[in-house]
Amino acid sequence: MYNRGWNKLIKSNDNHKYELKANAEKKQCTTRLSFVQLAFDHNEECLVVVDIKGDLYCIDLSEDVLLYKRLGKIGQASFLAFNPRYRGEILVGCNTGDIKIWKLHANLDELLSILSGHKLPPTHVSFYKSHCLTYSRNEVIIWYLQFYSKTHQLKVNAKNAVIRKAIFSNAGHIVVLYNNDTMQAWMFKQLDKDTKIDTKLFGTHHIKDFIFTTDGRAMIMIGKRGMSILNTCDWSLLRKLSLPDNFAEVRQLSVIPRPLDGGANKIVALLSSRYTLHFCDINRSSFLEVSDAISRVKKFIVSSAGRYIAYINQEGYLSIMHMDKVIPGKCSQLKKLFELDRPQAHKISDHLECVRQSMKQELNIKRLVSILREFGEYPKQYRTIFWSTILKLPANRSAYLALASKITHGGLIWNTLRNYPVSDKNKASLLTMTTNCLLQWCPLLVQSPFLPNLVFPFLMVFQKDPLLAFELILSILLNYCHNWFEYHPLPPLNILGIIENILLEVDPQLLNIFCEHGITTSEYAWPLLQTVMSEVLSGDEWLILWDHLMTFQKPHLLLMCVVAYSIYSRKNIISLIQSSGDCRENIKEFYSTQGHVRAKDLLKIAKKLDQEVPERVHSNSYLRSEMLQLNETGPYPLFMLKEYPKFLIENSYTSDLKKCKRQGRSQSCNHEIAKSSWKINTFAKQIHENGLNEVQKCRSPENKKSYYQYSHQDLDSQPLGTQICIKCEMKDETSNFNDDTPKNYEKLRRDVTKLEYEVQSFLDVLKSDRSKVNIS
Repeated sequence: MYNRGWNKLIKSNDNHKYELKANAEKKQCTTRLSFVQLAFDHNEECLVVVDIKGDLYCIDLSEDVLLYKRLGKIGQASFLAFNPRYRGEILVGCNTGDIKIWKLHANLDELLSILSGHKLPPTHVSFYKSHCLTYSRNEVIIWYLQFYSKTHQLKVNAKNAVIRKAIFSNAGHIVVLYNNDTMQAWMFKQLDKDTKIDTKLFGTHHIKDFIFTTDGRAMIMIGKRGMSILNTCDWSLLRKLSLPDNFAEVRQLSVIPRPLDGGANKIVALLSSRYTLHFCDINRSSFLEVSDAISRVKKFIVSSAGRYIAYINQEGYLSIMHMDKVIPGKCSQLKKLFELDRPQAHKISDHLECVRQSMKQELNIKRLVSILREFGEYPKQYRTIFWSTILKLPANRSAYLALASKITHGGLIWNTLRNYPVSDKNKASLLTMTTNCLLQWCPLLVQSPFLPNLVFPFLMVFQKDPLLAFELILSILLNYCHNWFEYHPLPPLNILGIIENILLEVDPQLLNIFCEHGITTSEYAWPLLQTVMSEVLSGDEWLILWDHLMTFQKPHLLLMCVVAYSIYSRKNIISLIQSSGDCRENIKEFYSTQGHVRAKDLLKIAKKLDQEVPERVHSNSYLRSEMLQLNETGPYPLFMLKEYPKFLIENSYTSDLKKCKRQGRSQSCNHEIAKSSWKINTFAKQIHENGLNEVQKCRSPENKKSYYQYSHQDLDSQPLGTQICIKCEMKDETSNFNDDTPKNYEKLRRDVTKLEYEVQSFLDVLKSDRSKVNIS
């Protein structure tokens, strides 16, 4: 069987349709068989079909020329589908109630697995992640495909009605339609809670089929006379369309994915009871004109991305068509509009604005919430777009440049950032620039030493776009930190008090241990707040945490996460306190060191606290609940106008001014002292030089006579008794001088040295007295 080659698929006369006919060769003649089931793979590379005898055929769509091959017999099938999670696996519903799983290109005699559980033949299968849902007339079963096991059987109301259809949505909804037009809905993660949908309230009767859009946000159901579109968030009616009077009843409904529709499908395919295929544009409320009418259709299927459509006609033939060939009217119309608009070229700014508006429509908060619930976090490459969309950052370039052009606080910024070293120069420059702009926006933030710790993690998310990074931090300060400055520049005692009250309510024993050892909220809460929990969580977990905090748009949830961290680490905290002597220092280190904590666990506890904490101590009672948005034009909103104690700031500014004045006076006095010291030193040098000159004169013989005459003249002017004494002294000195001239020279030199020392001592005393006066 496997040695047979691939055969080319027959191309019909209309040049865009391929047909396949199943034949059973016998000894005398060839019998034509009918196909009954068909399925595309998720990558649109393969199509499998089963005929009425149970033979499986595979059609290769990956080449320009379509090829097919008969793989073997698998038995009669009630449904046929590819496993979207594991490529190459096909699921086949059997009339016995079992579901068989084969590998497509393996030996079909070897089954991969069998799913047993249905009492009646299952008629349809749908998928959600690694699970699939199958149903029969009275059973709905959910299977886990990774282990090929049954995980849940829904409690359906099959006693009073027969199940007409049950399917999964890509968002995890489960909806069951009964033949009495009632519907029952579940969420995959809450199978114990169901919702009853009364379709009669929407005026829809005799429902024939229903389908979900690709994104799972809407459900389309078709009745006898009209079409209704429901919002899957609350099952409310979004839109209702009426079918033409001459339109026959609908047998089958399917959405047509189109490029750039973002999963919000706008075109649906309708198979009427007259076996004719129609295409309807929901937005325009009109049917599309197709190039050739597609009639005599018994069953059809559309590929996952809408590239192909395949159907089985009433004769049992299989036909495959390119969707672009089926709906040329829409394509030609778009081309026509493009040609008309081509001479009138738009500006780049107009195109960008159009893209932004489209993103706002597509990336609304409900859709982002569904993405977050589905994957638990935002994709890394789209996180900046999602955060900007949630916070509605305006990219107000003029306001940003107005702040950046006025930076004059270089010295103050250096004092703030010198204790926050960053090895990467580019990151350090970005941090400095952003902090400068923040101080221009709100100068009082200069007295917030925690600012770099709060700013830096968010900068790393938007480091490629400084403008959006700055606006992100503004939005964080305005919405999540707006009550932190009532005691500025002190820690936010009001916020810490709220955290302490919540901890007292939910875990009084842990709070009692903190109080017994003198540990306050300044040690176990404020470090988490001022770093927005970036120091205790790993980088990826911190991003996941803020994905949820921003999406939920509940600023008070940050405080719940701070309490949740202490509750989650309760055993480690108590053990650390009991085993250490200096427990306060160890606790400070614990709350500033990365721990092995998952954001998912923190958020689970925080959400529980948010629901269970009484209103009297709940942070929502004291904090602003609505989110503020930045201005798209004009300056950014002001910050800290009345939320801070002015007397503390004014006293601080007054003390800073007095300190500057004292420094100015001190510098002036030091300058005067230096000038006086220079003059004194110069005078001392002159005295020293004059003394040396006098010594030299005394040593010369020709000056001795004049010295004696000068001495006698002085002596004559003295009283008699004094003259006698002086003469005696002069005689002695003269005799000594004559006797030993070198000795007299040495004595005079010592006297001069002693005089210099006394002068220097006097100068030192003078300097000390002046410094005391300046200090006082």
